[in-house]
Amino acid sequence: MKRRTVIVSLLAFNLTLLGSIAPALADRWEYLGERSVRLVTERDVIPVRTGKQFARLKLEVKETGIEILSMTVTLRNGVTLNTPMRQYIGKNKQSRVIDLPGRDRSIRYVTLIYRSRPGSTERAIVKLYGKTR
Repeated sequence: MKRRTVIVSLLAFNLTLLGSIAPALADRWEYLGERSVRLVTERDVIPVRTGKQFARLKLEVKETGIEILSMTVTLRNGVTLNTPMRQYIGKNKQSRVIDLPGRDRSIRYVTLIYRSRPGSTERAIVKLYGKTR
């Protein structure tokens, strides 16, 4: 009888633990790719190698801050989604969350348009993250 009580207690504990972990896992952002951008140019492309469907995107910037003017998301079905951003993202900071409209949101690549700094030798690393829900 004691053995059965212990087993039932362990099962209940595991179910409780799984119930608390599941929302945390659903809230995770998936790394999709990155690009080391030279601030002398004005455009860069981040290819996305997964075929998953994403509902939201965000950017993270390392090394130095960068002003993103716009972002174009090209889907695997050929549709392009233009997103004006006009956002300065500081070093080690993240952009706002960008919601993707529609149903077929499998991303082929993301094109970033940003403000150049003539004569600059600086580089920023821009990382792209996606969320399925």
